[in-house]
Amino acid sequence: MINLNIYSTLQESYILLATMYGGIFIGFIYDVYRIFRGFFTPKKIATMIQDFMFWCIIFIVAFYVIIFSNEGAIRYYNFLGFILGSILYQFILSKIVIKSLVFLLKSIKNFLYDIYQVLKYPFNVVLCLVSGPYSYCKNKTKPLYYKIKRLKKLPGNFIRDTKKAAATYIRKK
Repeated sequence: MINLNIYSTLQESYILLATMYGGIFIGFIYDVYRIFRGFFTPKKIATMIQDFMFWCIIFIVAFYVIIFSNEGAIRYYNFLGFILGSILYQFILSKIVIKSLVFLLKSIKNFLYDIYQVLKYPFNVVLCLVSGPYSYCKNKTKPLYYKIKRLKKLPGNFIRDTKKAAATYIRKK
């Protein structure tokens, strides 16, 4: 016959270990969240939405772990397991995971940038073929453009200078 104390101790040990795994997973989610915030630096409202989503995800993970391991019964060692798991993750795995994820994200970013550059190249060639004659014509017509621009401003400048001269003439009398 099975001793009930041993069975309950094994069951409680299982629950403690399951909640420790949950704490480790929560620590991992927190690191992913920190990296995401570091890469994108969201504004205040986006930060509030992200914080809310983070806590919802943490709640879902904790709820699932408690339901799966302990059939929904909450005991003090559930919280102890989550805290111990998070602390263990923080001291043992966090630095390795953060460095690995940052490296992975930078590699993906560089890869996507390279693909963008390859896809953009044909458009740059067409733009160069079109803008080459345009810039040549622009350089040749630039002096004429500035003369026309100055002539367009001539009536406004004349009126402004006339008003200024009239105001000065009226003040002197």
